[in-house]
Amino acid sequence: MAEYWDLYDGAGRLTGEKHLRGTKVPEGMFHKVVHIWIQNSKGELLMQKRSDKVDNCPGIWATTGGSVQAGEEPLSTAVRELSEELGIKVLPEELMYCLTVRRKDAFCYIYLLKKDFPIEAVTLQECEVAAAEWMSLETVDKMVQERTMHRYVYRELFEGYLRK
Repeated sequence: MAEYWDLYDGAGRLTGEKHLRGTKVPEGMFHKVVHIWIQNSKGELLMQKRSDKVDNCPGIWATTGGSVQAGEEPLSTAVRELSEELGIKVLPEELMYCLTVRRKDAFCYIYLLKKDFPIEAVTLQECEVAAAEWMSLETVDKMVQERTMHRYVYRELFEGYLRK
């Protein structure tokens, strides 16, 4: 089934246009995506290794995330992506909105979930996720530098939310 995204102008205003996933976002237009950082009480982050079958960044470690579908809101997308990719069921109020980052063709809404659960409780969506692991902040930082982890704009998140 085809997936469509709403398009926004550079100020984040809905344009009324739809975009088909897998095609190039028109110049000067943006869609919305979410990233969900999951942190346990030890300060570790749940990271996932992307499947080799995905188009975008196959085989790389990343945080949970995805695109906001047409008519959907970022918060409901975050809840959906956690359930789809990791089998983690959460209520919207469990997710803390942290910040929005404007990227080349997307507005990225970043959420934080502070929750303890064993790695065995995770159910991977195999077409998207190959593995999941709890990692220290230092390991994530090192992997970003080594380019085995997706290059996030994450300093603000580390300094403002994750170390608390």
